Amino acid sequence: VDDAIVVTENIYRRWLIDNKITIATAVDAVREVGNPTILATFTVVAALVPMAAVSGMMGPYMAPIPVLGSVAMMFSLFAAFVFTPYFIMKFVPPLHVLHKMHKKEEKEGQIMNAFFRSTISKLFYVKPYGLSFLIGLMVAFFLSMSMFYSTAVPVKMLPLDNKSEFGVSLDMPDGTALSETASTLHKMAQILRQIPEVVSIQTYAGTAKPFDFNGLVRHSYLRQNSSEGELQIQLAEKHDRDRSSHEVALEARQLIRQVALDVGANYAVVE
Repeated sequence: VDDAIVVTENIYRRWLIDNKITIATAVDAVREVGNPTILATFTVVAALVPMAAVSGMMGPYMAPIPVLGSVAMMFSLFAAFVFTPYFIMKFVPPLHVLHKMHKKEEKEGQIMNAFFRSTISKLFYVKPYGLSFLIGLMVAFFLSMSMFYSTAVPVKMLPLDNKSEFGVSLDMPDGTALSETASTLHKMAQILRQIPEVVSIQTYAGTAKPFDFNGLVRHSYLRQNSSEGELQIQLAEKHDRDRSSHEVALEARQLIRQVALDVGANYAVVE
């Protein structure tokens, strides 16, 4: 909406300067901000496009951003130059209303200006204020950084979702027979069945589970070795259970840990 805001404000500004509302002034106001608005839009698009080159696991996450973002920016530019002036002329307010709005905005600006001059200027010209602010800023910075070390705030790229399913990915030692992989998966499934929220479990030995979003991102659909297997755990609907799927997954990770250790396997709970 930034492009439309720039166009709208400049049209109103020119009407206030001329003290009259005319189509010619509106057209000239759009022309006046045309070049900088176009350049600003292209700058944003140029900043988004390189994200399309991201590969690997993050590729599918990042690809929609430059595509959809660039399309949205270009459409925003088109709407600002075509639709915005039309609707401004269609629903143009009376000139006295524009003057009233302008006076209100000036009054608000004066209040904000007085506030910032009475506070921020002291940071530059009154040494105790400036030093106190700098020290406080540094303390706040290091306190926030300490949260990573103390795990007071968990760091996660994507928010947790309370889903009705999660999976377990099993990697047995290389060369493990398919029957042994299937047996280990069966043991894990029997243990996970003890969790009250679990409705059903499917095991996949030597093959990948049905293709899903995790399969797309992690390329788990390529798992075809006899030493590889997966579990698909179906949970009760979220309104039928008290715990979130993440809490259930954390419990599942602990329950099957010993089974994996006994056979020297690696496993991961995939949400």
